[in-house]
Amino acid sequence: MWRQGQSRWVFRAPLAALLPFALALVAGCSTHSSASAAPTALPSVPLPAALKGYSVYVTDLSTGNVALLGAYTVHVAQSVHGLGLSSDRRTLYVTDVAANRVDGFALGAPDLGRPQSAAVGMQPVHVVSSRDGRLLFVTNFAGASVSVVDATTWRHIKDITVPARPHSIVLAPDGKLAYVSCYGGAAIAVLDTERATLIATIPVPGPAEPYGLALSRDGRWLYASDNFSGRLIVLDTLMRRVVGSVPVGVRPALIARSPDGLTLYVANGQSHSVSVVDLARDPAHPAVRKTVAVDGYPHGLAVTPDGHYIVVANTISKNLSVIDAATELVVATISGPGLQYPNDVLITSGR
Repeated sequence: MWRQGQSRWVFRAPLAALLPFALALVAGCSTHSSASAAPTALPSVPLPAALKGYSVYVTDLSTGNVALLGAYTVHVAQSVHGLGLSSDRRTLYVTDVAANRVDGFALGAPDLGRPQSAAVGMQPVHVVSSRDGRLLFVTNFAGASVSVVDATTWRHIKDITVPARPHSIVLAPDGKLAYVSCYGGAAIAVLDTERATLIATIPVPGPAEPYGLALSRDGRWLYASDNFSGRLIVLDTLMRRVVGSVPVGVRPALIARSPDGLTLYVANGQSHSVSVVDLARDPAHPAVRKTVAVDGYPHGLAVTPDGHYIVVANTISKNLSVIDAATELVVATISGPGLQYPNDVLITSGR
């Protein structure tokens, strides 16, 4: 449960706790806070040698910290969940799940600095930028909407109604569509990003709780982790229907795709593992090639831009696992001050 300490909010949870419920706990105990103040600096989390040359950002659901490994850790809000990047790669987006806001931080400074911010819906979790960088689309997990924010003026333009508990959101390669996993509605919502409207809803045969999303490199196939049944669902984006599935681990969460489009990585929370899924043979019929054991309850993960490494956020074990893509083995485990419930990961090239 969440309880209030003398100076900050502390996360207490049994190991058997299921990750999707963590957001409900945040909402039950949090209070709204201002996002206008500059973040507070904290001790940095180490960057292992294998990741030298990359910028690895991590959110912490419990502390509200955002870390750039090897550089800085800053306290951003009472609780933060997801990360996103602007289309020009100059702005880092962070969802403030406690205060129902999305924040934007200019990259390149010695720390995150003072954010731009916009109010959105209840419990915002993930965000994508439109291809032209003009709009942000933010999923509101506690409701049934995706908020649309003007990324230039930071004005909340509208909310798009979708099935219940939208979670992950991915942009089609041409940027014209966005796909949203609706955890509580057993469906995938399809958004027109130019008109900022819902244009289709794809039902997922149930019982099902679609959670994480990834697209094939050409955008033809959409992959959704089913947090209920422990499968990876395959959808045809042209026909807009489910065409198959493959078993992965228990309580699969977020998904990351390799830059070459040949492999998916699925974080299996309750199985304490990452499924390595092969797309090379036939992206319409993915196959699990290997299961890599990691610590704790993995949730978020990201692949380095060159495809060499995968960084996994292990929530309950308070650390990060680094997987070598070539050997498919864990080559480093990262822990440090401020990593209490690492939740999402975003990686860019350069420092």
